[in-house]
Parts: sequence; C-alpha cells; structure tokens
Amino acid sequence: MHGVIPVNKPKGLTSHDVVMRMRRILHMKKVGHTGTLDPEVTGVLPICIGEGTKLTEYLQTKKKRYHAEVTLGFSTDTEDQTGEVTGRSEGVTGISDEAIDQVIGTFPGSYHQMVPKYASVRVDGRKLYEYARKGIEVDRPVREVFIHEIERTGRVEREAGLVRFSLDVSCSKGTYIRTLAVDIGRHLGVEAHMSALVRTESCSLTLDRAVTLEALQEGEPRDFIVPIPELIEDLPSVEITDESLFFKIRNGQKMDKSDIIEKVGKDDADMVAFTRAGVPVGIYYDHPEHTDIMKPYKMFNI
Repeated sequence: MHGVIPVNKPKGLTSHDVVMRMRRILHMKKVGHTGTLDPEVTGVLPICIGEGTKLTEYLQTKKKRYHAEVTLGFSTDTEDQTGEVTGRSEGVTGISDEAIDQVIGTFPGSYHQMVPKYASVRVDGRKLYEYARKGIEVDRPVREVFIHEIERTGRVEREAGLVRFSLDVSCSKGTYIRTLAVDIGRHLGVEAHMSALVRTESCSLTLDRAVTLEALQEGEPRDFIVPIPELIEDLPSVEITDESLFFKIRNGQKMDKSDIIEKVGKDDADMVAFTRAGVPVGIYYDHPEHTDIMKPYKMFNI
C-alpha cells in the first residue's frame, strides 16, 4: 500500500495519536502525517503510507484551507478556545458587519505573523510551548505567510457581549489561523481569539474525501488510498520508454536539465516526475548549486 489516506481527524486526538492508530489498523510501520493538527481541531489530516511517506515534504508545500470561527471580546494565552483568558474588550457588539468585512478584506496576500506562544517552533533548542508552560517570555519568530483567499461566511452573531463570525481561509504552509483571528481583532481594536477550527483541505485533498478512523477499522483501507500518481499529477512528467534512461533514473544519476526540459516540453519546469508504464519511478528537481543540472528529489520503489 503506497500513497496517502486522508483521515477526518476527530477532536481530542493529536496527529501522532492518529498515526499510531493507523499503524495498528494497517499493520505497517511506514506511516506518517503531513502537518500537525492541534487536538481540538478537526478535519483533513493526510496520512502518508508506504512509499507515500517520501512525499511528506513535497505535500506540505501545498496550500491549505480552513473553516474557522472567530470570537471578538476576549483573548487567551493559546489564541484559541482552550486557553486562559488574558484580556477583555467591552462594547464589541457595536462593531458593524461592514467594519468586520473591511478588515477581513485587508488580509489577502502576504503578511507577517508572530508565532504564538503555544507552538512547536523551536527557539534556542526548545519548543515555544515549553517556555510558555513555565511562564518564560522569549522573543518569538515573525514569519511571512500568504493568505490566498479569505471570506466571511454566514451571519455575524452578537450575544452576551461577544461577537462571533465564521471564515473560510485558503493559506500557505505555516499559517496559524488562531493568530489570524487575533490579528483581525487587533485591526478592529479589540481582543479576539479563534473559537473553533476545521481543516477542509490539505495537500489538495478535501474534507469530502476524508475517512473516519472507525470507517477504516471496519472497511478495506485500500479503498481509501490516494495513489502516488494522483498526488504528483500537477508535476510535469516524462514516461520512460528506453532502457538507458530508465537505468539513469533508477540509479539516481544527475542529468542535464536541457535533456529533461526537451522531454517535458516546458521551459520553466523546476521539478519533474518520471514514470514507467504509469508507475512512478522518481522525481527530479533543480540542483541547488548548478542551474544546468537536475538531481534526484525522491525515488520510489513500487
């Protein structure tokens, strides 16, 4: 079994918990995930299996989509609904729908996010959440992220001195949606946090394709595998038809980029997949030091 199984992660489980359960269900050790979801977050968690684990790094570069709920009125130390309240704002129910939409409309494109206190990003060899749990303040990294699309969905709810609204967000790898919620509140001049989150797309796999752990346990896991050819179908590809080229690729030999580009017919290709009889053999990418050479990125043994 090689590829990815998109799991609909339930609340209460860490991504590592899901990997451990998948190993038991599939009776195999070569299992991994493509990006952590917090325990309280649900939705698409792509689980790589077999030779599909070699695509983890590549799949993580693809954009993600989320459905989030933002609450205006108070902030928390974790920036989501699980944390301790750290600040409150009065009068938030007076913020108009138009003001909210205007602020939301400023976020598409690149912007700089400060990594939240409770994150697994390392500073001086230790994870940020380790500092936070001990009450130690450290300088947190600021990263450039990209918001491809962001849209408010449904009504703005006003109740008990709070304001709640939902967002659909398409964003780059490394974007913290809870920090986005806090930043929206900051632009409105009030305290805010993310009160719920569902990941609706990851690695080009959508929630409607995701399977529950219970369904996997009761059914045939092979029926839910997204095969490697589908996972890399957006890459330019070369079907190997002669033995000399197959020998070079199978043995991971570097190749002149001009030769590969000629076969692909695409001048700007920086990553190319090779197949034989439709079966993936390997992926080559631009050599980091020699612009006229391409070298192996990942090789498959299928």
